[in-house]
Amino acid sequence: MKNLKIVLAATLLLSALWFACRDQDYDEFEKTAKVAFAGRIIDEDGQPVIDAQVRAGNELAVTDANGVFRLAPARLPAENAKLSVNKIGYFEFSRAYIVQNNALQTVTIQLLRKVLAGTINGNAGGTVQVPGGASLVFPAGAVSHSGAVNVYARYLDPTASDLSLHMPGDLRGINASGEEQSLSTYGMIAVEITDQSGQVLQIDAAGEVELHIPIPQNQAAAVPASVPLWHFDVDKARWIEEGSAQKVGDQYVGKVKHFSYWNCDFSYPTVLLSGKVYIGDDQHPLANAEVWIGPVGDGLGWGCGHGSTDANGCFSGGVPKDIPLQISILVYGQCNGMPVYSQTIGPFSQDATLPPIILSAANDQTVTITGRLLDCAGQTVTNGYARIDLAGVFYTAFTDANGDFELNTVYCSANPAANGTLNGYDMTNLLESGPQNFSVGAGSVDLGNIHVCNALSEYIQYTLDGQDFLKVDPGGVVYSDSLPAMGSFTYLHSPDSIQGVMAALEFHNNGQTGTFPLTYLNVNNLYANPPGTVSTTVTATGNVGDLIIGTFGGDFQVNGVPHTVSGSYRVIRDQ
Repeated sequence: MKNLKIVLAATLLLSALWFACRDQDYDEFEKTAKVAFAGRIIDEDGQPVIDAQVRAGNELAVTDANGVFRLAPARLPAENAKLSVNKIGYFEFSRAYIVQNNALQTVTIQLLRKVLAGTINGNAGGTVQVPGGASLVFPAGAVSHSGAVNVYARYLDPTASDLSLHMPGDLRGINASGEEQSLSTYGMIAVEITDQSGQVLQIDAAGEVELHIPIPQNQAAAVPASVPLWHFDVDKARWIEEGSAQKVGDQYVGKVKHFSYWNCDFSYPTVLLSGKVYIGDDQHPLANAEVWIGPVGDGLGWGCGHGSTDANGCFSGGVPKDIPLQISILVYGQCNGMPVYSQTIGPFSQDATLPPIILSAANDQTVTITGRLLDCAGQTVTNGYARIDLAGVFYTAFTDANGDFELNTVYCSANPAANGTLNGYDMTNLLESGPQNFSVGAGSVDLGNIHVCNALSEYIQYTLDGQDFLKVDPGGVVYSDSLPAMGSFTYLHSPDSIQGVMAALEFHNNGQTGTFPLTYLNVNNLYANPPGTVSTTVTATGNVGDLIIGTFGGDFQVNGVPHTVSGSYRVIRDQ
């Protein structure tokens, strides 16, 4: 099977995000890097987001049932490697990363749901209160729509510990003079307005909408009287200065002429600080550790740069220049949010690299979990990952070219001999292993060879005009023809469309196996009726709860443009 692109806070947060190690390991002439992105997409409850579309350069993937994705390597600008995530019902996520050449850049990204904050009349205007204390004031006629206008809005609290997981961009901005700046945020808001059919609207060309952004209570007396406003430009992956907001009571108030993400920020001088984090020695990098760096005494979330280490335990980013700093390291979901390492550092007047930070196994509950994923023939699974559930937290460890995986982490448990479970996944051949139970005692666990041989429970995978896609949570329905003597139809479909990535097919097989022409086909919003020469071969079917298994393929045309599709499915019959 082809290698699938699995369709499967100066005083507030400073330079919020961190990036891969800066070893100058890239094409110096063009400053590009070959990098593979991989990681998890989660919602605000920490649950996996399934079928989220993830894109970097020309590479596309969709998260699987665990919210996990892995993109093929792509050559991207080393200091501007853009990654985007889309899912219907959520605000788009977009960010530019600083990456190394030949690196696996692991990320954890949290999508924000589009919450309906209120509805106004486009002619009359109105005020919409946004949960968290922000508000939007629409003057009469500010929107070029005479009917009801839905206002979806989210306030992003600059003191939130998970801000860097869900805010767009990396707090790099371009000011009104066209100069790139590092930013300090006093709060953000995401806004989208639509008509009742879901069509996205914008502010009228002659209109303005007033934003009210709350100022955190313990900072209200110290903040400046005016701050610049910045909006996020997805294409540039930068915040762009446009207008300003004035301090009115306990809020910043400003007017905007269009909607996206808006941000109240000050720019500031910075230096680049880099480092690496390990467990036990300098051979076991700690990936996905949260790194906070900020002025001494300000505490986490205030005046802090924040982000996470990559697969090699590396971090790098901007910190305040010529100020004594404190670095704290946390492990997501563990130790009740308390640091596992804290140290005073700096001040720094120029770019610097810290000595390696090694977390001592004698002082922390540390563990290294290793293993190798093999397919049924004993060959290594190079495009795979291990899902490791340990002490109430789900980790992802990706395989290398030898099929090996390694997880180094810190955990806090009342029982040092914590139990865990591992499941292996082959992302190319759509296979998984059975659960492997283990116990952590001596600080390291070698699970040896793990065979990944079980078919994924459900999917529709297809290749459309040479591009591969996968839907991992499909539905299957069998329904009777309007003429009883004609028997029944089978309808297989993906539950939703993510940026046009979807599949639906129907065939008249009367509950039988065999080869049948399709009576309906819709792939990525290419609706074919009739579906040309596309047919399906059904190899298994049955009652509700049974699997419908088969393949499909052929040629079809849409508006005179020819297309070719082929694929397979494994769908549990729902009714």
